[in-house]
Amino acid sequence: MKKFLKHISYGLLIFVIINLLIVLKYELPAHEAIKNKTHKNYLKWNSIHNNLNTYDLIILGSSRAYTSLNPKVIDSGLNLISFNMGTSSQDITESYYTLKEILDYQKPKYLVLETYLGSCDDFINYYQVYSNASFFKSSEHKFELVVKGYGSKGTVNYLIPLMKFNNYIKQDIKSIFSKSNSKAPKKNWYKGFHYDTTVVTKNDIKNFEPIPNFENKNFNKDRFKFYFDKIHKLTKANKIKLIVLRTPYPPSRLMLGSNNDENDFYKKYFREYKDVGYYDLNSYKSNTFNFTDNDFSDFHHANGKGALKISQQLVSIIKSEQLN
Repeated sequence: MKKFLKHISYGLLIFVIINLLIVLKYELPAHEAIKNKTHKNYLKWNSIHNNLNTYDLIILGSSRAYTSLNPKVIDSGLNLISFNMGTSSQDITESYYTLKEILDYQKPKYLVLETYLGSCDDFINYYQVYSNASFFKSSEHKFELVVKGYGSKGTVNYLIPLMKFNNYIKQDIKSIFSKSNSKAPKKNWYKGFHYDTTVVTKNDIKNFEPIPNFENKNFNKDRFKFYFDKIHKLTKANKIKLIVLRTPYPPSRLMLGSNNDENDFYKKYFREYKDVGYYDLNSYKSNTFNFTDNDFSDFHHANGKGALKISQQLVSIIKSEQLN
């Protein structure tokens, strides 16, 4: 019995040491960035919390949102004050609780929600979710996100670094055995928008894969409906115009297949919401906004040149919404 307890104790000690090492490897740099005021989520939330009732238009969504929608272009085109609160790997559940936190400090007229199949699939990047939520001032919103939003699995990932950083550990192990092209450092940020000068390479274009569809992506339609309805209810209660965007993909990638699962689903789904505007920016005014592969930094993120066009698309959409 003593020998068994001894093995258990050693196992727990090793487990604790591993988690401490993971914290040093992955969380210490984030704390340093916060201390140096360079952490992007920290800076975003500072703008939301410290500029009370300033922003007329809030953007939510993933990195596809924060690389696509430039507040400088939007503000000059609409005479509004906008802010991009897109965060890495933000999914629909996280978007809802992020919106709840934002509405404690802002009274926007418009909410722009970027969505794609990755916004509600089976993969949840808990590190990015909790990195965003760590800056909520409301303990209630943070608790609701972790416990109600993601349940027991979310709680375990919140408490145990080995679980939370699992995906990054795998990536680092893979990188030891493979050479990967690194993108330019992400330094140029403006009101939550990341201006990227990177242009996707011809070699990367050759290796493009077809865009996600319901055959290769486990999109959770029930979870999407549950949290979109909550977002919709919250915007209605606060008299906010809700606009949903499907941001563009590189044309060469779109041409790899004829599957329109994503857009077809959203078009049919949002038809049920008469007060919600849904727009697929791959096709919206395509004669005016003609995308090329050079408008992208990789297989699905826009660069600064592409973001100019996408932001101008949003300006055009909101102007048309104002006329209706």
